[in-house]
Formats: sequence, structure tokens, C-alpha cells
Amino acid sequence: MLLNNFMWSVRSLLLLLGMAALAGCATPHAGNDQSDHLTAAQWELIKWSQQPMPPVGVRPIILRFDQNENGDEGRVSGHAGCNQFSAPYVLRDANEITIATPVATRMACAPEVMDFEARLLDKLESISSYKITRNTMDLTAADGHVLSFRARAKVGAQANIKFIYVAPQQIACAADAAAMNAHRADQPQAMCFQVRENQDEPWHLWSGGIAGFDYEPGTAYRLRILEERVTPRVADAGSLRWTLDLIVEQETLDSPK
Repeated sequence: MLLNNFMWSVRSLLLLLGMAALAGCATPHAGNDQSDHLTAAQWELIKWSQQPMPPVGVRPIILRFDQNENGDEGRVSGHAGCNQFSAPYVLRDANEITIATPVATRMACAPEVMDFEARLLDKLESISSYKITRNTMDLTAADGHVLSFRARAKVGAQANIKFIYVAPQQIACAADAAAMNAHRADQPQAMCFQVRENQDEPWHLWSGGIAGFDYEPGTAYRLRILEERVTPRVADAGSLRWTLDLIVEQETLDSPK
């Protein structure tokens, strides 16, 4: 136990020294459109030159950049395939970026996933520059490797990734007859999504909406969403917010299933 505590203290000290070194060698950075775009979205890895992508079924590789008020240093965090990670980073002129040694949680996954994650975290330390073009970002390492990402909606750092099915038809949120009879005829009836996480589960109603989702009646969807806890503004509002991250599948149907 004493040895583990000592090693953890040494690691924490090295991380603090690394952050100080990054800050000390950074040149003033006034901020620009590129740095603003860097922090405006979350970034999902879609390609790694000279390296195979992670196995199918692995959670998406996500990077999230957050900067201090001066825009010259900050922290990158995210999901590396198995574990959550974070690391300090510093921006310089000409879209140069330096990322310190990432610190990750210690969950165990399949060997091939762990191998990919180790290579990814190691590569982040050698990233020297970034370039954002519309909704894509390239991180270039000192050895010429390029990691390509696409922009995703940025939500809270603690948001969970979920996959859900959405039925091709919405139904009235007031499911019981008494509530339907009490509804005033001159008011539009609130409609809810029918959702479920697995195809063998029954549908249940979701009244909270899905930010960024343009629903088309008669179309069945499988979505990847970002779920985060929020403080309700009114007493009857839900405490969860869903934001569309990706339309995984969609199928237009002649009749609802």
C-alpha cells in the first residue's frame, strides 16, 4: 500500500512538472478561428494513417478540448476505446499544439482494444499540429502520422454515450384515457418518441426531445445519443437531456412495425 501511494505521488508530481513545462515554453496565443473551432465540438476518430482502426463494436474514440480564458492552454479529455483519459495541452502559433502525457482510468478490455488504446495515448504525446476544415480535424504527429476526426455535438464532459431505437411513429404523451379526455380540444396534443435500447424490449415513451434530431414520421431510426444530467428549469421537466450524436441506421417504412 505504501509503495502504491508513493508511486501515485511520484506520478502526480511528474504530471504537474509537465504542465509547468508546457506553460513555460508556450508563446502567447491570441486565439483564432481554428482554436475556437477546436473547442466548439467533440471530435470522433475516423481514420489513422498507417494504423488500423479499432475493432468493430468498440466505443467511439472521442476527444474534447477545453481552454482557459486566455486560450493558450487547456485540457484534452475523452474516451480512448476502453478508458477515459485527460491531459494538459498548449496551443502555439501556426496551429501548433503540444499534448502532455495522458492519464487514463484503469478498466480492462479485450487485448486488441487495450493495444489500440495504448498506441493512441502514446501517439497523442507526439502530436505537433492540428488543422480544421469544416467538420473535420487532422492531428499530425512528429513522425508524419495523421489522425483524422469528425465533429460531434459538444455536451458536458460527463455525458454518457447511448444507442437507441426510435419507432417510425410518435404517439400521444398522455397515454391514459383520463388524461386524453381532460386535454383541451383547442390545444395541440403533446407527442412523444417511442424508444428502446434493444430490439427485444417493449417501446417506452420519451417526452424530452432529442436535440439536433430532425425526425421524419414513417422512418425507423437507430441513433447514437449523448445523455447528460441537467437541472430542470420547471418542476415537471425531466433531469436528462439527449443530444443526437450520430444516425447509425434509418429505414423508411410503409407502415409502422
